[in-house]
Formats: sequence, C-alpha cells, structure tokens
Amino acid sequence: MRRPPRLRPLALLALLGLLGCGSASDSACEDVGDCSQGGSASWIQSCQSAADAIDQASPACAQPFDRYFQCADDHYVCHGATASFPGCDAQLGQLESCLNGADAQSPCERLAVRTASCPGGSGSAPPGSPVPTACTLALQCQASCYLENVSNVCAPGLSELGAYTQCALSCPM
Repeated sequence: MRRPPRLRPLALLALLGLLGCGSASDSACEDVGDCSQGGSASWIQSCQSAADAIDQASPACAQPFDRYFQCADDHYVCHGATASFPGCDAQLGQLESCLNGADAQSPCERLAVRTASCPGGSGSAPPGSPVPTACTLALQCQASCYLENVSNVCAPGLSELGAYTQCALSCPM
C-alpha cells in the first residue's frame, strides 16, 4: 500500500518544492507535515522551500543531503504527532558535518559575523536571535530564516521577528 505524501523534518530540510513532487526531501516534508502539523499545506511548502534553500546553498553537500533524505524517505515512522526516521542518524550526522564544514559562508557563519558587531561585541546575539553554537541542520535553517527576515540583526523589528518565527517553524527539530 502506498504511503500518503510525506514531509521531513529537515525542512530542511528541509525543509522543498511543491506538494506532490517526487524528491525524497519533498516526501520528508510531506511526512512531517502530515504527522506533526496536521497536514498543513503552508507548513509543508515552507519546509520544502527551506530544504531547497539549504540544498542549493551547499552544493558540496549534495550527496550527504540526498543520502539522508533517501534514508528518511525509506524509514519514516509517525507515532501520534511525532515523525521520526529510525536508522538515519548516521546520514543526518554526515549531512550536518558537511553543512558545518562546507564553507565559511554557511547561514550560521554569516549570522555570527553579522552579530559580532552588535552591542556587547564578540558575536553575542540579541535576544530572540538564533545564533548557533554548533550549527546543526536545524540551526542552519533557523539562521537562514533570521537573515532573510531581519534587516538589522542587532535590533530586529517586531514584525521581522514574527516573520522569522513563521519561517523557523518549518525548520527541522
């Protein structure tokens, strides 16, 4: 029996294209959306867009990205409102390691550089800022959301924080 369309936590992973597309990352987003977000089409689309952005921003990580999402597509499980991908931890770790080391222009690195000039100096982030200490896939997604929605990382506006929060909801946990 064919499973319904899936949504994956890497909304990354990531969170990707339009519903019904055949990529493994699209399926992951559909799986997670169906399981933990009540099938929300807007959440699924946000997840798919976030995953696509991560995939495009890190071409050196295309193979680990594809391996993780293929594993997630093959091992998706929904328990209540919790989606999981048992057996995919190694692939997720490889993808996160690749993204962390891909280049100094990762979303986490760009956010850290921009927040380094904030009052308090030394890269300390303002309240509500998703400055990561270890830039996991989820934090890469959150950093991208912050950079895309906040014009002044040191003093974000209330509406900007709302837009960031909405975007970050599509990021993997």
